[in-house]
Amino acid sequence: MIRLDEGNITELDVDAIVNAANTQLRHGGGVAAAIVRAGGRVIQEESDRIGWCDMGKAVATGAGSLKARHVIHVPTIDYRSGRRASLGDIEAGTRAALSLARELGARSIAFPLLGAGIVGLPRRQVAEAMLRALREAGDLEVVVCAYSRADKEALEGLV
Repeated sequence: MIRLDEGNITELDVDAIVNAANTQLRHGGGVAAAIVRAGGRVIQEESDRIGWCDMGKAVATGAGSLKARHVIHVPTIDYRSGRRASLGDIEAGTRAALSLARELGARSIAFPLLGAGIVGLPRRQVAEAMLRALREAGDLEVVVCAYSRADKEALEGLV
């Protein structure tokens, strides 16, 4: 089941939330910074221990004081090389996040529109790429979180 939620992903009561990260897992801006602000520095500390994640992949940390139990980090940009995620990377990262959520025993997971913020990918195309993967979620409850009006408009008719 896929449903749309409007608002702040850090406030959702789900087992895992997905973070639009960078490959170095430094959570300084956008969704990543909001997650660390809401959940606490422990999320960044755990990310520092992991140190790196390639685009199209996913890694998990605890969620600190968030309602969620896990934060699944999906890189959408590599600041060292300047490479930004493609729509293919977004789809692969979405699949990787679903797989990792299952490994962690999650029953519910929430996603922002990955790569539609700082990375600048077109929101509607991001939504379509993510939904191709999310339709394979099986028994996971999936929430796509629209933080802005532009996010909601991009998702209209798709979710």
